[in-house]
Amino acid sequence: MTVTGTVTVMAPPKLNLRLIVGARRDDGYHPLRSLMVALEGVADTVTVTGAGERVVRCAGIEGAENLAWAALDALEAEVGEPLPPVAVDIGKVLPAQAGVGGGSSDAAATLVAADRLLGLGLGHVRLERAAAAVGSDVPFFIRGGAQWATGRGEVLEPCAAPGFECVIVAPGTGLSTAEVYGAFDRLPPPPGDDGAPVPATAAGLAAWCRNDLWPAARGLAPSLAALHDRLGAAGGSPALLCGSGSAIAAITPDPATADAIAAGLSDLPEGARVLRARFPGA
Repeated sequence: MTVTGTVTVMAPPKLNLRLIVGARRDDGYHPLRSLMVALEGVADTVTVTGAGERVVRCAGIEGAENLAWAALDALEAEVGEPLPPVAVDIGKVLPAQAGVGGGSSDAAATLVAADRLLGLGLGHVRLERAAAAVGSDVPFFIRGGAQWATGRGEVLEPCAAPGFECVIVAPGTGLSTAEVYGAFDRLPPPPGDDGAPVPATAAGLAAWCRNDLWPAARGLAPSLAALHDRLGAAGGSPALLCGSGSAIAAITPDPATADAIAAGLSDLPEGARVLRARFPGA
């Protein structure tokens, strides 16, 4: 059976405003407690179309190597039967290995778009279950908004968080998540979770945001320290490592400051990317 039609879904980046990492467990994973927010203003574009055979097209990550392929496998497993083949075309804007969740977001958008195109009507619960089979961050992108993530990152709880503006700078060279966590394991453990409540305003984020992976990422890529300090000095308070890196986000309460920071980043190294984004609040 071949379906017709096309569905396009935007795949936004995420930012971990707080990323608290516990000691490595026997299963190889680290327990997490992270406040993740879905950003607006920039996104990949995921288009799913009926096709004669399954295809995933994405510059640099084609076919079965792309998480979108795994998303289609997970969708079939959730439904319990083979599905009509589709073609997935991903227009990449979000940088890879930057910590903004581009691959996970593309996978979630593939699940949502395929569900709509094929008329499956799975709903959020079943889509999130399929998403969890693809990767720890993927269920978050089904929900969006602001979510506390625990476990390996797949257990979600909605949360209120203030709106803010941000500039994300990806330096052009990525960081392997596995390598960052390996470096984390070799460092002294960070302080425990202080349980501080989420601030009510963007101005309060400077003292509240935290990323336990920052020392490990900085050790693997020392040049990130200069970028971090530069963004902070330009008014991005806080300047924050995105996930496991390598991108750094500068957070501000107002658009004018964020625009000024972005405008002043013309002399970055070759291959660096600047993304202008915002979180509307939740």
